[in-house]
Amino acid sequence: MKIQILILQCSVLLICSELSANETIVNLNQIQEKPIHLAKYMYVLEDTSHQIEFQDLRLNDSKLPFHQNPNAKEAFNYSYSKSTYWLKVKIVNPYEYEFVSSLVVSYPRLKTLDLYFETNEGVKFIPSGYAVAAMHRPYPSRNFVFPIVFPKNATSILYLKVQSPNAINLPIQLWKQKSYDRHEIDDHVLQAIYFGMTLAMIVFNLFVFLILRDISYLLYVLVVLSSAIAIATHNGIASEYLWDNSPWLDQYAINLLISVVLILFLIFMRTLLQTKKVLPRLDRINWILTLIQLILPILYIVNFDMFIKWLVLSHTITSIWILIIGVICSFKRQRIAYFFLLAFAFLFLALIISTLRALGYIPTNVFTMEGPQYGSAAEMMLLAFALADRYNFIIKEKEIAENKVKINLERSNLELEEKVKERTFKLNQTLNVLRKDLFVAKKIQENSISVDVKLLEQLNFVFKYLPVSEVGGDFFDITHLKDSRFRILVADATGHGVHAAMITMAIKGLYDPIKEFELTPSKVMEIFNEEFMDNFVSLNSLLTAIIIDIHFEEQTIQFASAGHPSAVLIQNGKLNLLAKTGRMIGLKKQTQYENVELKFESGNRLFIFTDGVYEAFNQNDEEFGEEKLHELFLNTTHLSLSEVEEELLKSLQNFQNGQERQDDLTILGFDL
Repeated sequence: MKIQILILQCSVLLICSELSANETIVNLNQIQEKPIHLAKYMYVLEDTSHQIEFQDLRLNDSKLPFHQNPNAKEAFNYSYSKSTYWLKVKIVNPYEYEFVSSLVVSYPRLKTLDLYFETNEGVKFIPSGYAVAAMHRPYPSRNFVFPIVFPKNATSILYLKVQSPNAINLPIQLWKQKSYDRHEIDDHVLQAIYFGMTLAMIVFNLFVFLILRDISYLLYVLVVLSSAIAIATHNGIASEYLWDNSPWLDQYAINLLISVVLILFLIFMRTLLQTKKVLPRLDRINWILTLIQLILPILYIVNFDMFIKWLVLSHTITSIWILIIGVICSFKRQRIAYFFLLAFAFLFLALIISTLRALGYIPTNVFTMEGPQYGSAAEMMLLAFALADRYNFIIKEKEIAENKVKINLERSNLELEEKVKERTFKLNQTLNVLRKDLFVAKKIQENSISVDVKLLEQLNFVFKYLPVSEVGGDFFDITHLKDSRFRILVADATGHGVHAAMITMAIKGLYDPIKEFELTPSKVMEIFNEEFMDNFVSLNSLLTAIIIDIHFEEQTIQFASAGHPSAVLIQNGKLNLLAKTGRMIGLKKQTQYENVELKFESGNRLFIFTDGVYEAFNQNDEEFGEEKLHELFLNTTHLSLSEVEEELLKSLQNFQNGQERQDDLTILGFDL
């Protein structure tokens, strides 16, 4: 039994010595301008219980089941794992000087990434990971960088403690410090080119949207903007510049942003490819996938561990669906679908590679890590070409439509010219008939308001009648009652033109039978109002009127006014107004009018007129007004009646300064 135990102990010692002899050690003379990928040299220990601490690790190093991963060339990939991983590697510095280097883990979504650097001088602990604020990390960078100085002629051991709820990818590189500084400058240049191009695309297409008001350009801007933010989150730039210390965003943001990108891409695809019209049945699936991309991120926030893989899987399915729609629309010979398909193919490939890497199905290397950014750049450029082609297509369609419109317009113009000639001929015929009718109407109206020659001999008066058109709505009549009594009527129907002229004929027809009644002006006005209401109320017309009886022997004036402008009696250089004594004709039956009597003297003057005399307007919309009219009457008492009327017409013309008269004008002047 003792012999068997001795043999077993010797076998263990032999195996341990053999393992020690075969242990992989990194020699720093291997590092040139390019870095060393440490994955193939590292030993890995998986701690599923999260109970191993660094001190336990040092004390029991030989007893713990460290192992190498022969498949790891450039990086380790443990997908979504709840375990804690310990990695170690021995590194020898053969030089006679200290070796300054940088240990770089170029994957920004590791929550815990602690480095223990063991040398002959002791152990140095450097905490990192996105749980550590950027200002407390050993080196400001979008990746996790540990500056390390290896002692001369010594062997050191590096330990890394890794734990994260996100996919655990560990691309670990060891650089010369100067080489890495140069590499980081080049990386910043490439990032600046990408995001500068993104900004240019956003600004340009935003201006195009504001000009064309085409929603496709706005959706493109949103897709590019969300993709750029997702890329910035994916490669760590967002964590470096957008949020300084937010473990929650570092953990959740990338998958939430991918959902946002896919939602916007689905909407953009529906608009650009018109899937509602081209593929109405399949278009419903677009809405279902959009709904899934809205619901799953919410569940993902509520329970990260349960829904993370479902969310990542939904990203893959949605991407494949968008690719399928692009293929179908391409088969339907949609020109813009070719650009769309090619553009999304690049982004799809990048998303698939990123997803497969996150799930641990493909290795982590430079291509699988940087692929999404290159795919995004290609997709962004090709979609810009697609929109440019769409713009050119719209322009060509517009030109074709304009040519068609031009041809149709020329044809319509020819047809219209013929119709215009034909209708102009008919219109001229009609106008000639109307001119003849208006000429006859004018003659009839002139005859109806003509003054008997005998009255001109008996009365010292002048009158002026100026209708706006051929016929007007003003009417006056002078009747010799008996002896030295004369009755004057001046009336003004609302409006002007043919309609008003017809009312004047009605006025004459009603007034002629009653004008010689031996009644006061007020009674005659009341009879006239009743007759007008009985016969012409259906015309919806009104008129003002004034009836004045002049008795030369008794030197009296009796009058009644139905809302008519006040006549002016000038006595001894003063004005006496014959104001209205009742309401307008045509408003109400059984209207009572007051009868007013005035005395006059020889040499007095009487002016009776319609409102067209003073309701004249100039270019500033100012009215000539009654005050100016009264002032003119007072200032012209030294002139004859004819000269007064001429002075009035001249003043009106100067006041209007080229403006057309708006109403008929009638004025009668008497020397009493």
